[in-house]
Amino acid sequence: MESTIDFYRNFNEETFDDVSCFLCGKNCDSKTAEHIFPKWLQHKYNLWDKKLTITNGTAIPYRNLTVPCCSECNNVHLSQMEDRFKVLLDKSFKELTFEDEKTIFQWTAKILYATRYKELSLLIDRANPNLGKVISPQELESYSSLHLFLQSIRFQTQFNEPKPWSIFIFPCKDEEFWYHNNIPALCLSMKFGKIAITIVYEENNLISDFMAPLKDLQKTELNFPQYLEANAHIFYSGMLKEKVPHYISSFNQNTKILIVDTVGTLNSRKWVDEEFASVLDFMLFSCGINIGSSVLQSDGLVTSFLVDENNEHLLKKHFRKKDSS
Repeated sequence: MESTIDFYRNFNEETFDDVSCFLCGKNCDSKTAEHIFPKWLQHKYNLWDKKLTITNGTAIPYRNLTVPCCSECNNVHLSQMEDRFKVLLDKSFKELTFEDEKTIFQWTAKILYATRYKELSLLIDRANPNLGKVISPQELESYSSLHLFLQSIRFQTQFNEPKPWSIFIFPCKDEEFWYHNNIPALCLSMKFGKIAITIVYEENNLISDFMAPLKDLQKTELNFPQYLEANAHIFYSGMLKEKVPHYISSFNQNTKILIVDTVGTLNSRKWVDEEFASVLDFMLFSCGINIGSSVLQSDGLVTSFLVDENNEHLLKKHFRKKDSS
């Protein structure tokens, strides 16, 4: 592995304080508060005064979700990445190239990682500070690969195949903004009105293959329950991960190019309909959708919203419930 001196401050050196940049990890002579959800997004979807519920159940206004960031990362690297992402959003994420996917990966991974980083400074219970913070530095170390990948925002990066993400695009009928993540599955979804992206990290693009029938949904506008069901399939697939790949990086100080290679592959346990139903039940409930009972029927079948006006299933292929290797 090439030297990583002056590349970025890795987890073994990180201090996780309010004078260290969340992205490069270096001490900042001058720092700014980087909004986890960028200001342009908050203004576009009227999020400024709305709240996001974090891991411990605390609701925090989007405007207050900030992390420390050095001026170079904030004003140069992240700003350029935001501009690239806005272009993709404006064209509804159509005809994505690999570089486009990398931008989506960077933009969403920054939100997921920065939210967890923010929780380092937040108490589990403000009335009982002895309980500690929402997340510990040791727990954040589980995001070391994601943190490394985020350095692609700062440096030219070559992700050798297979790419460490799966991306799904869904057209939607309504104009509402919606965001949800699944920490154990290491995935998130964000709905920008009539277009949505769902992404899973660190799974070598295998969930994109395993959930390939969902690609057919890119041709149909989904109502909100249908969108949630599609996400439940993806999120639960992420939760099935048992053995995840490892990643080896090298950084050339002369060319300033980061190269990421994969070691190993993804193994997942068997799909269980009862577990999937509980995931979908939770997503429906958390969004205020009450169907009066569980989607798991007494005969063991799972109620599906992915049907058209003729009650025909929207997917042309049936999901194959099997072990992923």
